[in-house]
Parts: sequence; structure tokens; C-alpha cells
Amino acid sequence: MKSQNYRTFIGLPLRVDQVFLQTRHNLMAALKEERISWTNPDQYHVTLRFIGDTELSLIKKIGSALHSEIAVPERIRLETCGLASFGPRKRPRVIWVGFDESSFFDLLKFEVDRVLELCGIPSTEQAFKAHLTLGRVRSLQNLQSYYLTVEEMNQQFNSSVIFEKLVFFRSILGPLGPEYQVLDEIKFRL
Repeated sequence: MKSQNYRTFIGLPLRVDQVFLQTRHNLMAALKEERISWTNPDQYHVTLRFIGDTELSLIKKIGSALHSEIAVPERIRLETCGLASFGPRKRPRVIWVGFDESSFFDLLKFEVDRVLELCGIPSTEQAFKAHLTLGRVRSLQNLQSYYLTVEEMNQQFNSSVIFEKLVFFRSILGPLGPEYQVLDEIKFRL
């Protein structure tokens, strides 16, 4: 009998303020001619580790291990900084915002990787850069204009965001984009 799997990841949902949302709106307006799938702000998060297909038998084990092994941090407000793209220069794939602070993310990423190894999920060699995905670039009509807009709006994405919990998510792919279900969560200390 074939085992069932969920597509999973561990991430940090975040709350943005009105200033951030207005800047996002301005960016979307400036790039309205381009094919970009914009992330719904209700789904904003920083992915610490994409796990992928995860056997259902491991779901509870991972949740329990996260609760028992993660040193729960305090709720934190961090500053975003800069607008950039991932992907080849001629074909960017993701438009994202970074953060001033990296040690908060690096420490949690290290702990999450350690917990997953305890659960039998080996670490990956993939480089980690904490970022908030604003959108996925499907195609561009004007590459030069895209990069000019990103450069011009780079300094405008300076806002504070709040992280209150670590979440073990299930990602369900659909025609309108992914839907995220919470499998387990660890609330940060106040």
C-alpha cells in the first residue's frame, strides 16, 4: 500500500503594517504590465526549511520534536530592508524583501535543521537567505523597466514586521496559488 504524503515546510508567519502594504501596492501598480503572481499578505512568511513530501506518520513526530527541542524565542519586531530578485539576471523568478537582522533567522534555521535530523530528515546544502516573497515572476515584457522599478523602490521597503510564532505548515498547491494549513505551531514568548 502506498503511503500518503503532505507537502510541508517550516516557517515564520509575520504581520506587516499599513506602510508596508501601501509600498507593496505602489510596487504592484508600477509593475502592473508584468505577469507576476503576488503573494497574499495573509500568507506572508519566512521559510526556514522546505521539507517537501512528508509521510503522514512523520507529521506528529516532527511537531512533537519542534515543541520539545526548539528554544522558544521572544516575540520580535524586525526591520525589512531592500527589494531584490532571485533567479538569473535575464529571467528573475522571485521578487522579495530582506531583513536587517540575520542572527534571529540563522539561529532558528539551525535549530529547525537539527530537529528535522532527529526525525530522520537530513539537512540540505542549500544556501539560506531569510526573505519575504512578495511575488513570483511569471514573465516580463520589459526586463530593463522591471530592474529600474526594483532599484527605484528598493529604499521604500523599510518597515517593521512582527514575528510571533514558528509554524509547521502543509502547502496545498492549487490553480489560484498555494493554500497553507497549520499542522503545528510554537508561539513565541511575550
